[in-house]
Formats: sequence, C-alpha cells, structure tokens
Amino acid sequence: MNAFLSKISQLDAIHDVILLSLQGEPVFFRQVGGAAMAGREGALWNAIICDIGRPQAADLVFNKGRYYLHATNLGFLIVGMTNDKSLKKIRIACANVQEKLADPTVCKRVLLKMLSEGEDMMKPHLVNALTSFADAEVAHALLPLLQQGEKFPEDVQEKLLLSLCKVLGHCATSEAIPPLKKLLETYSAITTKTGKDLETAARQAIQHLESIQPGKVRPITKENPTSSDTLENLSAGSSPEEQQIKELLGRGNKRQAIALIMQQITGHAKKKDFQRAEQLRDWLMQIDSMALTESIRAAEIIEEEKSASISNEYLSIWKELQSVLSPDEFASLYHATTQRNYADGEMVVKQGEFLPTLFFVNSGRVQINAVSQGREVPLTVLGPGEIMGRDTFFDASVWTVNAVSRGAFLSLLTWQRLQSQNENCPALPSKLQNFCLRFASLSNLFAKTSRTRRLSERKKVSGRVTIDMLDQHGNEMGLAAKGELMDISMGGVAFNLRFSKKENAAALLGQKIRVNFRPDASAAPLLRIGQVMAVRCHDFIGSDYSLHVEFESALSSAEIQLVAGKGR
Repeated sequence: MNAFLSKISQLDAIHDVILLSLQGEPVFFRQVGGAAMAGREGALWNAIICDIGRPQAADLVFNKGRYYLHATNLGFLIVGMTNDKSLKKIRIACANVQEKLADPTVCKRVLLKMLSEGEDMMKPHLVNALTSFADAEVAHALLPLLQQGEKFPEDVQEKLLLSLCKVLGHCATSEAIPPLKKLLETYSAITTKTGKDLETAARQAIQHLESIQPGKVRPITKENPTSSDTLENLSAGSSPEEQQIKELLGRGNKRQAIALIMQQITGHAKKKDFQRAEQLRDWLMQIDSMALTESIRAAEIIEEEKSASISNEYLSIWKELQSVLSPDEFASLYHATTQRNYADGEMVVKQGEFLPTLFFVNSGRVQINAVSQGREVPLTVLGPGEIMGRDTFFDASVWTVNAVSRGAFLSLLTWQRLQSQNENCPALPSKLQNFCLRFASLSNLFAKTSRTRRLSERKKVSGRVTIDMLDQHGNEMGLAAKGELMDISMGGVAFNLRFSKKENAAALLGQKIRVNFRPDASAAPLLRIGQVMAVRCHDFIGSDYSLHVEFESALSSAEIQLVAGKGR
C-alpha cells in the first residue's frame, strides 16, 4: 500500500496524498516538499468527511485546486491536486485498490505491512487501525513493538505504547500477558501522568486477556457481550437449534456451534428472513473473529438468496438502475423497499404532506398534478422504471404535487430504510441520488407552467433574524438560532442557517418556530409563528441550508416594507 500511495503522489499535479484510517487518523501522508502532517489536519479531514456524509467518492473543488476522496475498507484515500490532469487515473486506481481490499484478510495484511514499513510517527495510528482485525497474527506482529517501545522517540513512545496495550487486550492470546505485565511493572512506579496512563492501559489489557475462558474469544464488556447474551437479544424467543448452539458454546464446542450457526443462516436466508440471517452472521464473528471463511460464505449465502428472490420482471424494469449499482447494492435496495398496489384513482401522496419517501413505479401509471390558485394543474404521467420523490427525499421538504394512482404497483423506500443500509452499502445513497437526477424535478415541471402557488409577491431581502423552536402547543423549547434573510412574502419567509450535519437540518422539517425579524431593534419586535416547510442544502460541504417557513398569520404590506427596508 505504501508503494501504491507513493506512486500516486508522483503523478502530475499531485501535491499531497493521505490515507485516513477508519478511526479518523492519518496512516499515510506524502506531501510535495516533505512537510510533516499535523494531527490537527487529520482531525480536520475527519470532520469534513463526516459532515459530507462519508460518501463513497467525492470531489472537493477550490479556487487553487481540488481534492478527490475515495472510501475503502481501510479508510479514506484523499488526493490533493492543483488541477484535474491526473483525476481519471486516480479514480481508476482508487476503485481498483478498493476492490482488492474487499477481503478482510487482505486489509489486515496490508496494515501489518504498512506498520513494518511506515514512519515512526504513523505507527500509533497504524496500530489503532488494527483494532478491527485483532487476533493472534496481529498480536505476533505487535509484541516486538511493545518490547522495543522505549527505543522510539519521546513524542511517539507514549502514543504507541497506549495503542499497543489497547489492541493487544483484544487479540485473545495469552502470549501478550507476560510482556504487558512487564510494562505494568515498569510504569506502576512512575507517578507522572504518562506513567499512570500506561499503567492503567496495561492493567486493563491484562484483565481483558485473563478473563478469557475456553469457548470465549473476547473478554466480556459492554462493547463485547458474551455470545449467549448476543443471541438472547436476537428475538424474544429462540429456536431449539439456537438453544443447542448456546449449549455447545457452554461446553466449549465452538466449531460445532459455528457449523450449526451456518446451517441456521442458510435456513433463514432461504426463508427470506434476512434480518435474522445477518444477526446470526454477526454473532458468528463475535464467537470467533478468525472464522473468516465461514463469515464470507455466510455473507455470500445471504446475498445469493437476496438476489434470487428478485423476479426477472423486476430486473427488466430496473435494468438501468441495476447497471449503476453493484449486485449487493441492488439486492439491498430491493429488500429495503416495501411493495404496494394502489387502486385507480387512489391518492399516493398529497401536496403539502411531509413524507420522505421515494416511489419506484414497477407497473401501471401515476398522474402528477399541482394545485395552483385553487385549480389542479396536470404536470406529467410516470410509468414503469421511473422514480418520484427525489425533491422531497434528498432535500427535506413537503410534497409540492399531488400523485394519483392509475392502477400502479409501487416500491416505497423511506429515508430511514435507506440509512439502515449504510454499514453494508455506504455508497448506495450517493449512487441512488445520482441516478434520480435523470428524472425530471417535479418542482421544475410546475415552474415551466408559468403558474404560481404563491398568493403574494416574494421580495428579496437581507438582514438577520432569530428563531425560537416551539413545541406542538406553541411553548418555547429553549432552542434558538440566528439566520440570514433571503426572501419574504406576506405568507412566509426563507433564511439561511448553518448546520454541521445534514440530519440536524432535516430534523427541522415540519417544526413550529417563532421568527423575530427585528432582533436588534430598540422598537417592538416583529414576530411571526410558522412551520418549516422545506430545508435545502446550498453548498457541497453541506453546512449552509435554507429554511422555508409558512406563517400562521400573514404579514401586512407595511410589515413587509419594514423588513425589506432593513437591507437598504
């Protein structure tokens, strides 16, 4: 991996290459000029990636260059460029390396090799990155570092030893206990903060390792419950086979238990009970983190059954969507949806409704209309292979159209169900959003009619407002914010707010708020209570959002002029 990343750094117009681990720490950094990477920069990149929703891939474009981000099973590859001359090569290279890193065993071996070849300052971060792969092989590689820890520079030594204690404590091997006890003896007599921190870390690691009994792989903690505890949480009741698995584990017959779990996974997958099958696979990995062959085979069984349950007719209708998703992503999306038949003339969704759902038209037709000034205006008719709802799904807002079934069979995808696929298919939301862009925006279709839903003129304004969140009874909730005005009408207002996370902004959809248009004026404040009808993102990073509010009582012309005059 070091060689691969170094080659990328040698391409034309590249000024830095970073690999940020799943823990948000830099495990590789190469910059033109050789400048060292500060920890603050790694934290900044981690914050940026979290704020943009941890996408599978992303382009960040700036005045003096751009960055390309690509998610892998080891973390995020971040490549800085002065121009896009090498962008195509980088995209291909990143996709290729991600494909190779699909195997957890390969990931572990890559990290171990990077640890042996990496610079001293990166070693604590690389050790932390091995947490997810902690086993006897990892312990064998880490123990020499523990024994040589005092030979490292002072600015690295403490971080490295702390990281080694943490990871070795999860490696489930008694070989780590003697060197950890030696480390404990060394630092138990040191009264400095460093000495106390290392004493605590070594003691905890030893306690974890000594707590391991036959039939158990990991110590019992809140983060790593016993396998029997995990099974108890799978459902209210257990089958006789699952009770037998617990009995086998209690007797230390781990291999027989794993074999029986594999039979159960196969059975539940064939019955289309994929949730239970995946829970059992997670349990298998808690019982034995080294059972990689069984874990991979279990995942294959589940995905094969998911794919086999999709009809050829459905595949034919959505062949274009299938072409932009991986087989796993397509199957996961299909099983995240619910299917429903709508009778001819039945309302699918009503204008003004809060409903963050995508509708996939499998058969039949859906008539789209908009209500304008008391009249219903036909906009379009959707047929098989088309998706409606992107305006309200990816940008939180109320529905601005009526959708009426003409004998339609639809698949419904809620925002919560899509988010539940993030762990297994992190790229699915961004791919689906890009695919939906090929369908016409229903709001834009209405705009082409030259009609308006507004009963009053909208004016561009500037200035600040303050808002207070209200509960359903109109009482203050103790939450307030400041925003920048965008436009105003007698019936509503739009203003900008900043949010670090999209979900925080989207949570305001439908919220009742009180808007103060004269927060700094000495005269009586101008207040209105309204409801947030839309929340829209206005920049790539996702920190600037506009809130669109509908008032409970209209502003007068004089009040509009009062607000509009603030910006002059």
